[in-house]
Amino acid sequence: MKKEMENTPAKSGLRIDPLLSVEIRVHEQGTEPVEATSDGEVAVLIAAQGWLVRLTVLAVVLAVAGIYAGFHIGRGWAPSDDGALSQSALRVMQGQLPHRDFAEIYTGGLSFIHALAFRAFGVNLMSLRICVFLFFLAWVPVVYYIALRFTSAIAAGAITLLAVAWSYPNYPAAMPSWYNLFFATFGAAALLRYLEARTRRWLFVAGVCGGVSILIKVIGAYYIAGVLLSLAFLEQSESSPESSEKSSEAESSRNSWPYRVFSVSALLLFLAALVYMLHSRLGMAELYQFVLPSAVLVGLILLGERSVRAGTTQRFKTIFRAVIPFLGGFISPVIIFLLLYARLGALGQLFSGVTSSAMTRSIALGVLRPVSVEKSIFALALVGLVAAATYLREFQGRIVSAAVGLGLTVMLVKAATSSEIILGVWYSAATLTPLVVLLGAAVVPAAGKRSGPSKLQQQRIMVLISLAGVCSLVQFPFAASIYLSYSLPLTLLAAVAIVATAQKQPGTYVLAAVTGFYLLFGVFMLVPDYVYELTHKVGRMDELHLERAGGLRINYAADFEGLIHFLQQHSPNGLMYAGNECPELYFLSGLKNVTRDDGGVPAEEVLKALQSDDLKVVVINEEPLFPSARTNAEVRAEVMQKFPHSSQMGIFHVFWRE
Repeated sequence: MKKEMENTPAKSGLRIDPLLSVEIRVHEQGTEPVEATSDGEVAVLIAAQGWLVRLTVLAVVLAVAGIYAGFHIGRGWAPSDDGALSQSALRVMQGQLPHRDFAEIYTGGLSFIHALAFRAFGVNLMSLRICVFLFFLAWVPVVYYIALRFTSAIAAGAITLLAVAWSYPNYPAAMPSWYNLFFATFGAAALLRYLEARTRRWLFVAGVCGGVSILIKVIGAYYIAGVLLSLAFLEQSESSPESSEKSSEAESSRNSWPYRVFSVSALLLFLAALVYMLHSRLGMAELYQFVLPSAVLVGLILLGERSVRAGTTQRFKTIFRAVIPFLGGFISPVIIFLLLYARLGALGQLFSGVTSSAMTRSIALGVLRPVSVEKSIFALALVGLVAAATYLREFQGRIVSAAVGLGLTVMLVKAATSSEIILGVWYSAATLTPLVVLLGAAVVPAAGKRSGPSKLQQQRIMVLISLAGVCSLVQFPFAASIYLSYSLPLTLLAAVAIVATAQKQPGTYVLAAVTGFYLLFGVFMLVPDYVYELTHKVGRMDELHLERAGGLRINYAADFEGLIHFLQQHSPNGLMYAGNECPELYFLSGLKNVTRDDGGVPAEEVLKALQSDDLKVVVINEEPLFPSARTNAEVRAEVMQKFPHSSQMGIFHVFWRE
């Protein structure tokens, strides 16, 4: 019976949960549409039960994820992040335009979204967090949808919760990189749906996701690159029919060289651009974390050229049928955004602002390198355990499974007092993406091998490993711990696709133990440690009792409240200059910046602003996160001369005059 089901071709109709036992036709791994073989009513009933199981699991997962993330939404902050985001949104709400009227550190689209959040929920820090939280709630079902393409409902639910625990709750601020992750996942789901339905509107949807992502932050370009790599592979697989005459194959092969030159040139140009972007800080860690995944993806596509027999005309038609709808979707939101600036005559300022802010932040942020390549030994151990569970019959027994589960439980308990275990688990995740891409490339064999995965499976895996490998570049040039969370869910989904496609043994108990271990580690170790915080250990958190705080809970809340009240008292005309990475002071105090850049401006502009007699108070951040943001000596001397009174309040040095 099992063999008969495996060899039955897919049919269109209702989708049946693979856990249900009924005599039906299934596709590959039980996740595609099915049709009853005898009693249609029974099949419909079973299908309805399957959907009920899926929806029930989704409802539970969404409730758990929402409550868990909601519990953390108002805790902790990185002041300059919340300050920069809130100040930009406030300026847009007041009618200003990013890059034209004020210095915007991102593309600008997010400031419009956050301005709408201010109008809907009020002008306070929590409004932006509510906004990103709503996007998070929309993201959770999409992760579940993707996981469900490869595994059962319950397993997909566990995988979704694992993705949640290692992502957004670790830093619930409305950072643009969260939106980049969400839209990359939305785009991945649209691409997978396209592979199933072959309806080009899903390519258009995937393109729209890329356009919105890049308008939020320019690193949305990584998603675009990942999709284009997967579409190049898709063209190859569609241009490699298994049955063709030898003579026509040889003729088509000779005629395909123009397309091959185009394809190879584009792929090598992508790699060259990547290396050029990384060249100023290109060590072994960067080669492993950032270059290797993209090089493997490019190599996989180049090797696939050997089996392609279609001619140039056919291949260009195939690739254009996929790329044009995608690029059409991508350019639609971009054109709308550009028309706004064009109508106001500010296109030049937009391009100049986006380019200069990207370059400036790249230089300023380049202080943290990625995890070194030797730490990948921890990821290799994880991969080895998963591989043994899915390939070796010996790992299917209850004794071995119980031993693995017990060992992971002991490790989890000891992690509470062992920094070595915590670091080992972290390293296993931080160095996992290159290995997942390598494994994915190994699982996708040359077309025509009977023992290999089907064409659809190959295409699915390629979509996910392409996005996982390229989107991991979010960690460049600032490989802080939290930046792993901005792309790790994509790696997790790619790993699930690989395991589900390549497994030879069920591996249920061991895989469940591994999933449970990393899920509980995220909940009890990772999130409570506030991995985004780099300057000090997060201590007790209290509510920040300020009008624009919105109930946010931070450490040193009382000190911050005192600072804000002090600034308001010493600025009777509502003007202030708060230099070098303290935009939060402008937003929380309601005082107006005398310059156009809330994060920090060149020394010449500061010196000019200090000449104004209307300016009564100046703040200098004595411990900015990035060394390049330290106050210029000439500026400091001018401040001390013109503002005779001063007081040190934490890391802030306040100067004022009567």
